Parts: sequence; C-alpha cells; structure tokens
Amino acid sequence: MATDIEECGPLLSMFDLEIKKIERSACLSTDIESVPDEFTRRVFESGLDWLAGFIMRPHAELGRRGAVCPFAKPVHDEGSLVFCAWDVNELPFEIFLSVLNRLPALYHRLSSGTPGKSRLFSICIFLNGLKEEQYSKYIDKAHSMSKPVFMEAGLMIGEFHPLSMTKGVHSKTFQPMRSSRPAFVVRAITPHDAMFIDREDSPSEVRLRELLDYKLWVGEALPKDDILRIEKRIAELRLAIARRS
Repeated sequence: MATDIEECGPLLSMFDLEIKKIERSACLSTDIESVPDEFTRRVFESGLDWLAGFIMRPHAELGRRGAVCPFAKPVHDEGSLVFCAWDVNELPFEIFLSVLNRLPALYHRLSSGTPGKSRLFSICIFLNGLKEEQYSKYIDKAHSMSKPVFMEAGLMIGEFHPLSMTKGVHSKTFQPMRSSRPAFVVRAITPHDAMFIDREDSPSEVRLRELLDYKLWVGEALPKDDILRIEKRIAELRLAIARRS
C-alpha cells in the first residue's frame, strides 16, 4: 500500500519525524492534567469531554441500547486509552497519508509500553491545523485508503470530525463519527467488528480483503458456525469477482 512518495529516500526522515512528534505527545487519557504544553492539554481535555459526553453515553437515535461505544469508558477507566496530538497544518496529502500508514507500528510500540493489558488498548490521535474544507480528503478519504493497511496489521481505524456524514450501523439517521475536532482512533480488531465489514456499499474486492483479514486476526475466537458463514461469504465473493474478470 506504499504511495509513490515513499519511494523517495530523502523524504523518509520526514515521515519518521512526524511519527516521533506524535509519539512524544502520547499521554494516557487518565493523566492529561500532567501534560506540560497548555495547548496540547486543552486539546486532550476537549477530546475527553467529547468522549465522555457523546461516545461513552447512550443516544436516542443510536438504534440500540447502551453507549455509542460500549468499550470507550472501560478502556479509559483502566488506563488503556492513549491520547496523541498531530499538527498537520499545511502537510501535503501524500505525506499525510504515508505517515498515517505508519501508525500501526506506533500503535504496537505504545501498546507494549503501556501498563494496561486490555485487549482493547486504543490510541486516539487528535489532528490540529485542518480546515473544514479538508475534512473530506484528510479524514474520510484518507481513512478509506489506509484502512487496508490497518486491517492487515490486525487493527481497526475510526475516522471522526465535526462534519462527518457517516451513518450508524443500527440507524441511518444517527451520525456516530461526529466529534468536536478531527481525530483517528486505532484499536485491535475484535469479533464484534463483523458489523463494520462486508457492507453492501463496499466493492466486492474490499469486502473480500476485509473478511480475510478479519478471519485471520479473530478467527480463533469465533464460534464454528460463524467461521463457516465467513468462509461461505469469502467463496461467494471470490466467485463474483472471477465472473467479472
């Protein structure tokens, strides 16, 4: 999934520098008061307010009972949620995407160095410097382009911004990816992620790739009937793709 710009050796240090900046800002969501930089601390405080006031709470339009994300509060409470800040002001999209595709390695590095042992260890990266007219490209489009990289690494990436039009799984009127500021959330693939893949609005090739990654990373945790159902869908998608070729 490398982009053309990644082939340029002299620019590799630029990608590494961006990753180091993100990593230096890393802070547990339970420890944001200790952040020395006032601007970053306010970003994290704003982000935690959004999580506590929206993501961790029920919503009338959600279409099911419980919080928007039932895992967010437990992960935060047990110290397994890490906040990061990324200043992307005037960062060209090609470089932005290449840095984004390097986040799986950062996720695993932060996970191994965090005391919490939650299977749902997560990082929430708040983006600073994006203009509203950039949300569609830098958040929505970038998410679509980078998702295969994350799933291949056993991870899911969620895209959030104030103008998100992404619909909920259980309700077509609910917009669960709305946030107070642009952000990406990265966590490990779990069995419940079946609801987010093999969706009708995705091309067959995308659905096939996602099902294969899903089975690879969580197959051992699934009931036998679920495995058989996934294998059947994989065979159906392969046949449909072959017939079009």
